[in-house]
Amino acid sequence: MKHLSLSYSTLTRLPPCALAFYPLDSRFVIVGTYKLERDGSRHGTLDIYDCANGELKLCSTIESTDSSILDLKFSPQDSSLLATAHSTGRICLWRVSPSREDGIDVELLSTCDVADSSDVLVLSICFSPTDPVVLSVTLSSGECRLCSISAGSAVSTLQVERSFMAHSLEAWTSAFSSNGSLLFSGGDDSVLSAYDLRAGIQVWQDKRTHSAGVTSILPFHDNVSQIWTGSYDEKLRVWDLRGPYSKGSVVNELSLGGGVWRLIDHPEVAEKLVLACCMHGGARVINTSDELSAASVVSNISEGHESMVYGGDWSSDGGYIATCSFYDTKLNLWSYK
Repeated sequence: MKHLSLSYSTLTRLPPCALAFYPLDSRFVIVGTYKLERDGSRHGTLDIYDCANGELKLCSTIESTDSSILDLKFSPQDSSLLATAHSTGRICLWRVSPSREDGIDVELLSTCDVADSSDVLVLSICFSPTDPVVLSVTLSSGECRLCSISAGSAVSTLQVERSFMAHSLEAWTSAFSSNGSLLFSGGDDSVLSAYDLRAGIQVWQDKRTHSAGVTSILPFHDNVSQIWTGSYDEKLRVWDLRGPYSKGSVVNELSLGGGVWRLIDHPEVAEKLVLACCMHGGARVINTSDELSAASVVSNISEGHESMVYGGDWSSDGGYIATCSFYDTKLNLWSYK
């Protein structure tokens, strides 16, 4: 059984709420930060850390002077393409590449307004697992928008293709089915919705299962009949989608001791592990199984954070986990070997 231990801890300058290991070189972790000032203005940073020798060294910072960063994701088809979600209704696309000085360069490719107003926050990003030019974004207005990336000679730009008025309150999260044909969304209205992207219609909606906002959705790339959802009600739910129009039924439910903000599967599918970021409850490593009802917690990250754990990720080989917590500005690196 693998052992989880704290390798290094540091403080970020601004509160961190999202992070990702650079897929092409897990020496590097990229962190997005969010700061709300008393006058209502927001700003943030994109911070690049070097994890060599199990430590965390800040290499560089890109200032976002007029907006905070709420989410960041690398494309699963192009590991050098990074998208960031901003509090002013826009998405930024970045090119991440090795530098000559044994570090990485992060170059801004383009920005795109995906909301109708700069007062609307982009809350999450999800790339399609099957189409390299498609991603979904969710908005504080309750909308879920489908976007496409168009590549020019040197610059990639983003265009809104379709919009779903998915939720009556904030649309916290979205996720594509493993075959890319369905789009799931979850909102602060406690609703889980599913859309058929080929037909462009909503195929089902669940309003009864979650007793608080739906904050995370994880489809399993090797199992088209299974998704997991996380909620502010502190429950992780395992869904079996083998019903009419892929409508799901809950086959397992785990209480994780904190709002389940993010679910990140292990980079090696055979490991059958999922990292859950559980806000005030810390983080958990969860073992999955071919038997849907057999999921269980195998490791707890309950120390080292004194605030909301919003961000987490696995290194590309699964040997390290990075987590961040918001108000105490903690960034932690964990060995998992």
